[in-house]
Amino acid sequence: MRRRWVIFPLLAVGLALGWKLARRRPFSARLAWFLTLPGVRSFAQAAELTALLELQPGMRVLDAGAGPGRLTIPLAECVGPSGSITALDVQPRMLELVQQQAEKRGLTNVRLLLAELGRGTLAALEQNAYDRALLVHVLGETADPAATLQELATVLRPGGRLAIVETVGDPHYVRYRRVRELAERAGLRLIAERRWLLGHTTIWEKPSGMTMEKGAT
Repeated sequence: MRRRWVIFPLLAVGLALGWKLARRRPFSARLAWFLTLPGVRSFAQAAELTALLELQPGMRVLDAGAGPGRLTIPLAECVGPSGSITALDVQPRMLELVQQQAEKRGLTNVRLLLAELGRGTLAALEQNAYDRALLVHVLGETADPAATLQELATVLRPGGRLAIVETVGDPHYVRYRRVRELAERAGLRLIAERRWLLGHTTIWEKPSGMTMEKGAT
C-alpha cells in the first residue's frame, strides 16, 4: 500500500512534466519517439489522408511541420519517384530523422526544408508549387496560425488541397470553428470533413481562380 502512495505521486509528477514539455512550441525533437508510438500513429493515418486528399503518383506534396517523418515517408512512397514530398520543419533534428528514414527506405523523392511556418519564407520561395499539403497537429504550434494558413494557400497550386488534422488531447489543439474561420479567411474552400468525438480532419481546396502575389502572407 505504501508503495502505491509513492508511485502515484511520482506518476503524476512525470505526467505533469511531460505535458509541460509537450506544450512547448514547437513540439520538441527530443520527444520525437512519442510521435511514433502505436496509439499516436492511429490518429491521422497515412492511408486515410491519402484517400481524403486523393493523392496520386507524380504529385508534389508539402508536409508542413513534418516532425520525424511519420507521414512524410509513406506519402513519399505513394507519390512515387515521379512525384516529390517536401518535409518542412523548424527543427534541424526533426529533418535529420526524416532523412534517416528516407535513406533507410531508399527514397530519393524526399526534400528537406528548414523553415518556420507563417513567416513568409516558404511563400517567397515557392508560389503555386504544390498539389497537396498537410498540416497535422501543427497549426496550434505556430506563432501566427492565420499567417500560416495564408502562406499555405499561397504555395498551393489553384485546385490544390490542404488537409488540416486536429486531435483532442494535443496540447496545441485548435477547435473546428477556429480552423474553419482561419482557413476561410485565407481564401480556402472546405470540400470535405471528418468530425468525431476526439477531433476533426478538414480538407480545403484553393479555388482555381485564386491568385496570390509573391511573398503575400
